[in-house]
Amino acid sequence: MTRNHKANLGLIGMGGILCLSALVGLVLATVSAGTLVWPMLLFEPIVLGGGLVMLAVGLGLQKNSVPMALATAVGCVFVAGFLSTVAGRNTLGSTILVPMLGIRMVIVLVVAIQAAWLVLGPDAHAWKRLVLGAVLLAIGAGIAAIGFIGPAKPVRDYMLSMGGFIASAIALVLFIVFLVLVSAGVHLVVRPFEIAAASGNPEDRPAA
Repeated sequence: MTRNHKANLGLIGMGGILCLSALVGLVLATVSAGTLVWPMLLFEPIVLGGGLVMLAVGLGLQKNSVPMALATAVGCVFVAGFLSTVAGRNTLGSTILVPMLGIRMVIVLVVAIQAAWLVLGPDAHAWKRLVLGAVLLAIGAGIAAIGFIGPAKPVRDYMLSMGGFIASAIALVLFIVFLVLVSAGVHLVVRPFEIAAASGNPEDRPAA
C-alpha cells in the first residue's frame, strides 16, 4: 500500500467521522434539549461541509488545488466546530459536545499538517518557521483567553484587586504583547507558503 493510498484512506476516515459528528450535532440541536439550538443548526452544516470536502479529496473526486481545499476545510471545521460547542454547551451540557470537539480538533491538526506537507514538502527550515509561528499564535491565544474564558477569572480578579490603574496598565501591556505575538506568528506561518509557492513543486526542492 503506497503512502498516498494510506493518506487517502485516512482522509476518507477522518472526513467520515466529521460528517457523522455533524449529523449527531444536528440531531442534538434539534431534539435533545426540547428546543432548537439555532447557533448549532448554523455551524454544524459547516462542519458537515468540511467533512465532505475531505471525503471528496480522499475519494479522488477533488483533484485540483488539493492543499487549498484541505486548508479551507480545516479552517471551516476549526471555527464552526468551536463556535458550535460554545453555543450549545449551556443548553446541552459538555458530556457529548466537549469530547466531540476534541475529536474534531485532532482531525483538524492532522489534516492541517497533511495539507502543509503537500505545499512545503520536506523543507526543514520551512517547518521550523511554521512550528514557531504556531507556538507564538498559541501563546497569543492564551493571553487573549485571559480576558474571556471562565477558568481565567481568578487571574482577572487578582489584576482588579491591584487597583484600576495597575490593572489597566497590565491589560495594555498584555494587549501589546498579544499584537506582537499574533503579528509575528502570522508572518512565520504564512511566509513558508509564500516561498514554497514561488519555488514550485515541493518534490523538486531538496530538504533544507
